[in-house]
Amino acid sequence: MLECFAPRYGGPVSVLKALACAQAAAGHMVTICTTNRDYPGGILRSPGEGVICDGTVQVHYFPVQIVPLKISLQLARFINASIADFDIVHIHGLYRFPTTYAARSARKRGVPYIICPHGSLAPYLHRRSSRSVSLKRLYERWFDLPNLHGAGAVHYTTEEERSGASFLNLHAPSFVVPNGVDWQRFRSLPARGAFRAAHGLGEAPIVLFLGRVHRSKGLDLLIPAFESVRRRVPDAKLVVVGPENDDYGQEVRGWVHKRGLGESVRFVGFLDGPDVLRAYVDADVFALPSYTESFGMTVVEAMACGLPVVISDHVNIHREIAAAGAGIVTTSAAEVVAEAVSTLLRDRALATAMGSAGRRAALEQYTWPPIVQALTREYESVIARTAAKAMTERAAGQPLP
Repeated sequence: MLECFAPRYGGPVSVLKALACAQAAAGHMVTICTTNRDYPGGILRSPGEGVICDGTVQVHYFPVQIVPLKISLQLARFINASIADFDIVHIHGLYRFPTTYAARSARKRGVPYIICPHGSLAPYLHRRSSRSVSLKRLYERWFDLPNLHGAGAVHYTTEEERSGASFLNLHAPSFVVPNGVDWQRFRSLPARGAFRAAHGLGEAPIVLFLGRVHRSKGLDLLIPAFESVRRRVPDAKLVVVGPENDDYGQEVRGWVHKRGLGESVRFVGFLDGPDVLRAYVDADVFALPSYTESFGMTVVEAMACGLPVVISDHVNIHREIAAAGAGIVTTSAAEVVAEAVSTLLRDRALATAMGSAGRRAALEQYTWPPIVQALTREYESVIARTAAKAMTERAAGQPLP
């Protein structure tokens, strides 16, 4: 279950699609329920049924009546009629009607369910103050916290994410299983040069940012950091790849213009499929100085392409990256980011060694078959606990919560 399945929605969508395909390949019967909305607006596709993963996974796309919360009456009717037919429900995300209603219905019907918050419970997000954040806290208190407390388990993708959510004192058990990449996609990488040629980048050293152009991603650090990088590596280029889901992209362009970096920074927009791999392969350093990152799928993708990474210590796999020697972990300070990026641009031997180490780590730690096995064991545990709880409550004559 996910609120929408548009590729430019970012990590949760790509993770769910890849996970579903890997689970189907392992012999599971997988059904995805979502809405037909793009993000933040517009129609993704016609409502109805579709298939992915060579026809092995069915996807139900439901129309939305109220856009902000993704409220869909047809989805609610489907859940009411069908949720008891599934052995377990794996819910991806919070704060929207599809995921909230699915969790509530599973809880009321005694159907085992797991919630993967995908970073939604990060302290950084809770510390922010605005009208929209205040409304989200109310929604959380009324709807999502009861669902989290009553879940069969909460699925975190890193220990850092689980530790960060500890302030909520959730009653549900939890486990950590990481996200993964489809190694077949990265086994044979495209030849170097196509992305550079398409965007007129020549042989310039390229610093790549790939992700949503969003306030949490640290672009307010990366732009001044890149100005400092240019003083040390004058021909360097910064390439920003990713969707702009609000007006923040214009704000970032304003910083670029104000610092006189217009000729050195390229905004490419959203890329998908082979074009993403070409961007990784042609870059020299990947940079993600995020303020919060529950996992960091683009970091692992960059590693799988042999690209050294510079990430902040708020990217929750930073300890694994440091241990693997796959890149440089920094604090959230522009000059520190600049120093790390400049080091890798100027020391090609170090950059190559870190890129090779990252590719090995991606293969050894972040491929789907062992991840699916670990998740399957967690599913079995949740199903067994839910059944035992129901049996105990029936014996005591108590209703399900």
